[in-house]
Amino acid sequence: MNLTLGTRRVSILRTMRKALVIVSLLALALPVAGLGALAAKRIGEGTLSIEDGRGKVIVQARGGAIGRLERGTVRIFDLTPNDANVPVVSGDDRPLKFFGANGIEYAGVGLRFRIIGGGFRIVIEGRGIDLSVVGRGAGLIRGETLEPGLYSLEGSDCRSRPATCDPLPEIAKRFQLGGPEQGEKNPVRPTAG
Repeated sequence: MNLTLGTRRVSILRTMRKALVIVSLLALALPVAGLGALAAKRIGEGTLSIEDGRGKVIVQARGGAIGRLERGTVRIFDLTPNDANVPVVSGDDRPLKFFGANGIEYAGVGLRFRIIGGGFRIVIEGRGIDLSVVGRGAGLIRGETLEPGLYSLEGSDCRSRPATCDPLPEIAKRFQLGGPEQGEKNPVRPTAG
């Protein structure tokens, strides 16, 4: 359907498509902005940034994570299943695998995921890993020999400042994310699985 405005014809469908694209892009940007605001508000939380990683990443924390994976698997365990926060995953193109009462493995090409609030454990294996985590907990990272990708703990965003990041290590490296929560004596140590 076309409307005539003066001497110019404007397609309503084209206008609606443009508006839908803009709204979709804003919807994708809001979780990233929310994760940044979450980091600014909570003192003592740590950060992890991974850019174009190849290998394995395990994070067990309380906080938030947002990421994407070019190809591989993402296993998410919701450690606080009774709260209102649920993981959001899109792009999985293989059947889901369930692990225990609260673990789900997603697999495919072009996976995207978001976990905001609560406790979680993520196990990511594959290539093209882009990940931002803000929270308290622990993790393990291991990169492949060739083109392992970059990472940063407690510092730089590897997407915007790659020169300030390190390559993912070939030998598995454990890390602490932020400081322990008040009253916590032993920090969480993720297992290698």
